[in-house]
Amino acid sequence: MSAPEPRLSEPGHQPPPSLVLIGHVGYATDRTASGTISYVGGSGYAAAFAASALLAGGTGLVTQVGEDFDPSPLRRLPLDREGVTVLPGLSATFRIVQFGDGTRSFESDLGVASNPRRDLFPVSYLQAQYIHLGTAPPRQQLGWLKFLRDKGCRARLSVDMFEHFVATEPAASREACEQADLIFLNEQEYNGLYARTPLPDVPAILKYGPKGAEFVTGAARRHVAAPPATEVDAIGAGEILAGAFLALRARGLSEIRALRHAVSAGAASVSELGVDGPQVSRALALILDQLQTEPDC
Repeated sequence: MSAPEPRLSEPGHQPPPSLVLIGHVGYATDRTASGTISYVGGSGYAAAFAASALLAGGTGLVTQVGEDFDPSPLRRLPLDREGVTVLPGLSATFRIVQFGDGTRSFESDLGVASNPRRDLFPVSYLQAQYIHLGTAPPRQQLGWLKFLRDKGCRARLSVDMFEHFVATEPAASREACEQADLIFLNEQEYNGLYARTPLPDVPAILKYGPKGAEFVTGAARRHVAAPPATEVDAIGAGEILAGAFLALRARGLSEIRALRHAVSAGAASVSELGVDGPQVSRALALILDQLQTEPDC
């Protein structure tokens, strides 16, 4: 019998998380007009950074990293790491260049995350209330959706789109949206997939950058404005928004109340390089403070 794959989880038994994030974690480089930064990134890390700050101990992460990965950034998060697996080989790498006209290029090498090991998915995670599929090749998202449905998972399943895959794999991207219970799309992704066809009949969060976001259910649309922010690096802001929104929903907040806070976290994220800087950390701490005084709604 082969030895089990090493995990980053701590010894001892924990209650299953109410929110599980499935996404890539690796090494990212962003080149922007404001500068270049290399950092631990990926959709899984960005969403987990925000979610675990707002749902400490109730957030689980499922990802595959290589033997080259420094686990200390993940170990600093108040995160259930039973779903984090170290595999022989190299971790995922991402490189994004943001151009002055608002467009950007994207390159990635998923390394050991190229072929998701669904057999390593913790059984206890099937009890989560929410499971989120971060930005990834849509075929990976579809594989996860089928796996979770086949396992009888009753969690609310959400997916996040990415411009690169919308442009290169639109049919598979639409299929992933149609099979989800909640969709996250920015304006470019929405136009690429649904400019000529209606959205699937599931709730969606449409992200408009500095113009805020909308929660869409059928014909109803509720807009949330974004606070002013000077854009430095927009990469990862959508994942910060998604992680914050889902963590707050898992805490019992209404969709609109959760989205208001999530939009403010996303706005803080664009104001600095990387996804785990002091501005977004302060924004997440402020949200926790506000939760103590706000009436439930």
